[in-house]
Amino acid sequence: MIHLKIDYMKWRLLFVLIALSAINTVYAQIPYPGKSPGEVQTTSAKDQLSLENNILKMTFSTVGGKLRVAAFTDKSTGAKLSLNLPVFELTFADGKVVSSDAFVLKKKPALVNIPSYDSGSGRPGKAGGRKYQSELEDPKTGINIHWEAILTEDANYIREVITFAVNKTVKLVNISMIKLPGNIGVKAVGTVDGSPLVYKTMFFASEHPMSQVRKERGYISSDLPRLEPLVAGSSFTTSAVWGVTPKGQLRRGFLHYVEKERAMPYRQMLHYNSWYDISWGDRKLNEEVCLDRIKMFGDSLIRKRNVLLKAFLFDDGWDDNKSLWQFNAGFPNGFTKLKDAAASYQAGIGVWISPWGGYDEAKEQRLNYGKQQNPPFETNANGFSLSGAVYNKRFNAVTSNFIKEYNVSMFKFDGVGAGNGASGASITYQKDIESFLNLISGMRKTKPDLYFSLTVGTWPSVYWLNYGDAIWRAGEDTGLSGRGTKRQQWINYRDAQTYKNVVKRAPLYPLNSLMNHGICIADNGLPGGLETDNQNVEDEIWSFFGTGTSLQELYINPHKLDSKAWDCLRDAASWAKANEQVLADVHWAGGDPDKEEVYGFAAWRDQKGVLTLRNPSPVEKSFTVNVRQLFEIPDELGDSYSFFDAVAAGSDKLFSGRTAVIKMKPFEVKVMNAVAE
Repeated sequence: MIHLKIDYMKWRLLFVLIALSAINTVYAQIPYPGKSPGEVQTTSAKDQLSLENNILKMTFSTVGGKLRVAAFTDKSTGAKLSLNLPVFELTFADGKVVSSDAFVLKKKPALVNIPSYDSGSGRPGKAGGRKYQSELEDPKTGINIHWEAILTEDANYIREVITFAVNKTVKLVNISMIKLPGNIGVKAVGTVDGSPLVYKTMFFASEHPMSQVRKERGYISSDLPRLEPLVAGSSFTTSAVWGVTPKGQLRRGFLHYVEKERAMPYRQMLHYNSWYDISWGDRKLNEEVCLDRIKMFGDSLIRKRNVLLKAFLFDDGWDDNKSLWQFNAGFPNGFTKLKDAAASYQAGIGVWISPWGGYDEAKEQRLNYGKQQNPPFETNANGFSLSGAVYNKRFNAVTSNFIKEYNVSMFKFDGVGAGNGASGASITYQKDIESFLNLISGMRKTKPDLYFSLTVGTWPSVYWLNYGDAIWRAGEDTGLSGRGTKRQQWINYRDAQTYKNVVKRAPLYPLNSLMNHGICIADNGLPGGLETDNQNVEDEIWSFFGTGTSLQELYINPHKLDSKAWDCLRDAASWAKANEQVLADVHWAGGDPDKEEVYGFAAWRDQKGVLTLRNPSPVEKSFTVNVRQLFEIPDELGDSYSFFDAVAAGSDKLFSGRTAVIKMKPFEVKVMNAVAE
């Protein structure tokens, strides 16, 4: 089970090469964990047309001038869904249901080549491919629909996209593009809105965070409820996905799709956040104290220890509550001096801003200001409403100015929709949420590589990632659970919330895209009462970077760190950066932190793995490693690996083989690198 042979030089060389390659690697992609999907192939007969590649095939029928989904096939397993169902169903406010069968297919779907796109700026491009497209019309309702079925190179999925146009107002209450037999074992994977359906090695979903799974009349469907009517002169687009994964690789195969389609692939955003440090509810920020933090981090971490900090994000407190998203008197130059200071360290600026107006007294002051405007800023039950034309215009102007004047590189959007801990949002918030998503899309057109942290008001649907980069794990910002020192209880709370709110509710949501609330070493709030001895601080730092999240927040007062803490921060951040390509695959390992079960985070790519484990108990515990299960290694690859201590640089091999039993001391954090033998 455990082999003691040490091949240290081989291990050292491998990790040096990985670290060097990571310096210029910003974006991580997830390789498909099976047979390469390959190039797009198409066939078109009299009444049938198909899109396919090496691993999947989707066939459409046009018999009688009606556009239908004929079949969907996983070519790797031979599993086939023979459907013969409409490509969509629409439900109107009066309860009437109209399917694509009622629409006239204006002409036979045309085959169109999709050119590949290279951004030419280091950002990921888009793969080329092929699509069928056509126009459909329902004379009775006046609805016109542009339909597309898209398959790109090396994709394990086909997307259907429909765009509505109407010549008169039409009130739809539901759109269904995925409808499957309910008696064959199709199930939802996840309990939150925006969760996918799964059947054997296939997955299906309406690509919207507010989509819902419904079961009725012998079918299971992924639907998008609608609140607002379709209005003449405007358009609305929605989409659905049909995908396949290799056997035993559902999570990773689905992640391959997510990473290809999300707004920006996984990329680490290491940054300082001022909350708990110089930002707090009883004070306002000012230019001088912000410049101090930039200089401290710039000198101690960036220059002295060669760790690239991407941004300095200034949280709640930069604005004047009585002006609504305008600078307070402490910033006579806006963020100009901060931008210049950050740029001297090759870093950018980040900013907190709350769509619904923030929290507590500051929120009330902002709302009062909004009410006094002519016309007043629109509100809903939770605060300001982005669906209101007046407030939307102000919010859009503020965010646009931050990009234009201060070249802001990241936004922390705090508060939208239904609030904290939601599994979805009431349909009454749909217009507000979609206005929020449209705002983000517009900002990306101005600056595509913006990083968006979408916090309170989100839930773990992957379709938030078609707009933002990370969502809130839910729960309180900070809290205590379990035993041990206060800092150990905080670490336990942080990870237990991830387990309870994300892992259990949304097993296919990528843990690489969560706001965990970072590393907290500061004077305000709960962090102000946490121990700051080196062991506790080291445990928090390493356990946080081990989560693999791209949103690497440092809620740190730099004046509280000694040389050993700075060195630990350097080592852990550098380890995460060197393993960026691997950490894109991060997934949960072990049990429930609140039950004092050993738990952690594992990731694997190209026969290399990383593993972070923590014992949340005051007694020694054991954790059994089954390498294939832990890293979810595809069946065709070997599973004998050598494990090394990532914290102790140049360490000997800890163990090797296919299985091992790891002894974990009370509250111990272990971070390990693993390579195939």
